[in-house]
Amino acid sequence: MTIPPLYSKYARYYDIIYKRYLEERVPRIIDFVVEIFKMDAEREVRDVLDVACGTGGPTLELARRGFNVVGIDISPYMIEIAKEKARRMNLDVKFEVGDMRNLKFESEFDAVTCFFTSINYNMTDDDMTKAMKSFYRCLRKGGVFVADAPNPFRANTWLRGEPSIWRIDEDEVSILVIDVVVMSSVSAEVDWNRTLIISEKGRLKMVADRHKLRAYTANELKLYAKIAGFRRARVYGDLRITEKEPREARRLFIVAVK
Repeated sequence: MTIPPLYSKYARYYDIIYKRYLEERVPRIIDFVVEIFKMDAEREVRDVLDVACGTGGPTLELARRGFNVVGIDISPYMIEIAKEKARRMNLDVKFEVGDMRNLKFESEFDAVTCFFTSINYNMTDDDMTKAMKSFYRCLRKGGVFVADAPNPFRANTWLRGEPSIWRIDEDEVSILVIDVVVMSSVSAEVDWNRTLIISEKGRLKMVADRHKLRAYTANELKLYAKIAGFRRARVYGDLRITEKEPREARRLFIVAVK
């Protein structure tokens, strides 16, 4: 798996670009996920593995709330940033480099999480099956897996390939982000072409940051979970817990129980 520049050489800009998400959205997501732990897990959730943790946003929020957390990411650059953030926050969190398709743990966690569309980097059926089986192995019996993903049926702008342009200013850094995201209506493969124009201390640089993903429907996510061995799988939408699965949602949350 090729690591895009924003997750490697230019990882130091990640928290600037996603500052609003990390400060505003992440606490709300963790509020929601803690409720999922209470409602769907068949055991008390204490030990959590956060997969594709990036710079540690959700990982550190879970730790701040008293969970024992391990963060895993394929990028050593992101892991180093996450470790430094944990040190500054005086939080005891273990961070490791690892691939979600081949996690080394065996029945060591009560919950496994995978946030921010990270599960969609599994481009093939084989990749997704390996990842789901890997999550399954990490869990203790009755443990729960939670991941979020975009709903491809609500991704009209991706189908049209409409550009999105936004800007972030943070201290002496200004970043213009130009996203052109195109999704195939047949394969659901997503070409995420991002250009970063970075102004820092009077110097200007342009970074091409391409991501390849694959969109999955709610039924596909549940099917892969069941193939991996999970006994129960369901989907919530848009940070809402309901008895029935949602009819409409922009964001899907797959919840599977071992």
